[in-house]
Amino acid sequence: MTSSGFQPGDVVSGYRIEGVLGHGGMGVVYRVADPSLPRSDALKILDGALSLDSMFRKRFEREADTAAKLDHPNIVAVYARGQTEGGQLWIAMQYVPGTDAGEVLHTGTMTPERA
Repeated sequence: MTSSGFQPGDVVSGYRIEGVLGHGGMGVVYRVADPSLPRSDALKILDGALSLDSMFRKRFEREADTAAKLDHPNIVAVYARGQTEGGQLWIAMQYVPGTDAGEVLHTGTMTPERA
């Protein structure tokens, strides 16, 4: 199954999919129910084809490892990383509710104060 095939209610590595937060060049980010705590997390899942590419796997793992070392209020926390039963890599991160920054920039409603 490709990352774009996960639907609300599907369970991926213990996380229950609640919805799609965004799509990117490397995969999809989902809002998920944390498997052990009463909260929503963000689950970034690398595209199935890219998960087979050793270069992209290393890049994705390096991203997770680097982000996990950071501790700053303006950077989301990384909670875990792993691999689905189908071999797709994933990163579980802090979910921050709100609007999409790109969408706000596109609509022209981003003020210097808000930025």
